[in-house]
Amino acid sequence: MKYFYVFILCWLSISVQAQWTKLPAFTTDPLTSVDFLDTENGLVCGSNKIWRTTNGSSSWTAVYTGDANISLEEVRWASDQVAVAVGIDIANNVGLIVRSTNGGQSWAKVSNSVVSIFTDLTFVSETVGYLCGGNTRILKTTNGGATWTSQFSDNNSDLYSIHFLNENEGYAAGGYANTGRLLHTTNGGSTWTDVSLPAPFLIQSVFFPSANVGYVAGVAGEMRKTVDGGANWTEPMTANTSNILDLYFFDNDFGYLVGGTLTVTSLQRTENGGSYWSNVAPNTGAGLFSIDVVGTTGYAVGVNGTVLKTDIMVAADEQLKAMGVTVFPNPAFDKIQVVAEQPLYFVEIYDANGRMLRRQEVVGNDKAELDVSALPAGCFFLKIGLENGINMMKMAKL
Repeated sequence: MKYFYVFILCWLSISVQAQWTKLPAFTTDPLTSVDFLDTENGLVCGSNKIWRTTNGSSSWTAVYTGDANISLEEVRWASDQVAVAVGIDIANNVGLIVRSTNGGQSWAKVSNSVVSIFTDLTFVSETVGYLCGGNTRILKTTNGGATWTSQFSDNNSDLYSIHFLNENEGYAAGGYANTGRLLHTTNGGSTWTDVSLPAPFLIQSVFFPSANVGYVAGVAGEMRKTVDGGANWTEPMTANTSNILDLYFFDNDFGYLVGGTLTVTSLQRTENGGSYWSNVAPNTGAGLFSIDVVGTTGYAVGVNGTVLKTDIMVAADEQLKAMGVTVFPNPAFDKIQVVAEQPLYFVEIYDANGRMLRRQEVVGNDKAELDVSALPAGCFFLKIGLENGINMMKMAKL
């Protein structure tokens, strides 16, 4: 009876709809970035401060306050102990990098002499990360942010967003004036090439949920989509006239955009690859700068210390089967198999707090088997990386 009860709980929770709610404010500063390690531990930054939560956003503590001459743009976890934030040191006219090695409790500046604002940051592993900024700057770290090496700069544009699909392939986006620019690498940043992009607007965010499908978006609600790896682009209709500042996609079709103005909140959701976007924003009267999802919990942050939170619906078994993916047995005792009708790249298992417990690289095969015998009975999440995108589902362990 216990095992049946666990399975029913996992199944019923699939049908919960995603509602965004505004959390109590802990600051009036604009929050420019949010990143959660798991559903308990998260970081936000803005102005000259970084805040940390260890209880799933129930409370926040200021863990870094710089002088009035700095401005922080982005913060990211590299591991459960290492995190990095970037921005600009106005007094010294250089890009700012600050780093924590104790889980975000304390922070120190990383030496840097590059004259540029740093605007975005991503980590593809605990050691390898990339940042971008003004003057088409792209820097790379291979030691968790302790040191950074310049990879690219031509002073022809500014970059505002950087996104990697894996350790080798990534994109950096931005532009100059009313012209967008998109750079692409397939060798871990050793070389970057321009992607031909009919985007007469400044790009603020780039996101590729798979190798072929990608989105760029920016000022005045402009967006472009590719389904052939950037060879051709179409214009989805977002019904959004304010700036789009950040994108997040679970797979090729299901995603969010955030943006707005100082007094207008833009938070929209699509379930069909951008053909239709629905407004899911609560009436906060404040624009949003950043969105992040860990497990099935989403956060968005913005003007006046705004923090929004949601629980997001994930795929049921029959939805995955329709996409040619079979997961069995579910519920499972000791092993679980994932079989796909397309190349399968990885399978990850997360607990209810969003912590990754298992990861298995598959390298293009169509089948994976994971040992779950050591997991306790309960509900878990599978994150399945496929050729056409990333999908999530719930599983039960008996």
